[in-house]
Amino acid sequence: MSRHELPPVFAALAELAGEPTVERAQVLGRALKAMPDLSAWVREQRQLTVRALLDMPQHSAKTLSGPLEVTPQRVHDIAAGHRATENRRAAAAKSPTG
Repeated sequence: MSRHELPPVFAALAELAGEPTVERAQVLGRALKAMPDLSAWVREQRQLTVRALLDMPQHSAKTLSGPLEVTPQRVHDIAAGHRATENRRAAAAKSPTG
């Protein structure tokens, strides 16, 4: 799987709303196990999109922050590929109570 392709295991999910079958249960189980792959793909696509938007003259971190419901700093973090969970963990490790 290339980094820009949706993980194949998720392609069939749209068709799994039908009758309960063993095959359906198997595919759903594989999909659940592959959730980290989907999360990584979605994060990567968001990063590429935000980076491309920031390259356009009509967009800035400030103008994108409202529609994306994040701070301008978070827009830059997304474009750079930083993950919020990593940032929270790092902050917690630095705090006196962490």
